[in-house]
Amino acid sequence: MVFSSRDVSRFLGLSRGNTHRILTSMEEKGLIVRVERGKYILKTTLDKLDILEVVSHLFSPSYIGFWSALHFHGMTDQIPRKVFVVTTKRKRGTTLMGQEIVYVTVKKEMFFGYEAYGRVIASDREKTIIDCLRQPENAGGMLQISEAITEELDVQRLVEYCLMTGSSAVASRLGFILDKKGLIEVVGELQDMITTYSKLDPLGEKTNLNGKWKIYVNRGI
Repeated sequence: MVFSSRDVSRFLGLSRGNTHRILTSMEEKGLIVRVERGKYILKTTLDKLDILEVVSHLFSPSYIGFWSALHFHGMTDQIPRKVFVVTTKRKRGTTLMGQEIVYVTVKKEMFFGYEAYGRVIASDREKTIIDCLRQPENAGGMLQISEAITEELDVQRLVEYCLMTGSSAVASRLGFILDKKGLIEVVGELQDMITTYSKLDPLGEKTNLNGKWKIYVNRGI
């Protein structure tokens, strides 16, 4: 789908200079589109794809996450203005097909819970929630995340993913929301993870403490 100048050079056995001239000519003729420095896609292929399909194959390792994954899975009606991509490497954002691409770097141990949905590589529904609870600012805020947590999700998988993060804040936020919605029966696993007090909205004030989940409920959900 997406190919690099190096791919072309190796495939055709050309020098770097000749490869550059060929690709430049093809780009000028509208046969290919440069989607990133040194990376291209056939114009006929690009016309048949949406941006998530292209971005999924633009950089490795990576997966579509956060607000973009929420919308992809139909867990929100709010359409993000940016495409959020999770990766273990530092990478500058870019603009593609008129949309801003934001790369969010995570530690390798947090890079799990994703799969291929056709041509789109994205976090699964449960991992999407966990990622969003870790960084609500990349998901449209806590209200949107809370609305996405419904009985349609696999609660046990949510808890397992939460345990894998080792995050006290995520455990507090997830436990509080699941408890509020009556979606959890056994709370011990999550409560055992909680080692400190956290805020439901990381950007809000420390108000309305909920002792059970050691969380400041500073945002209506």
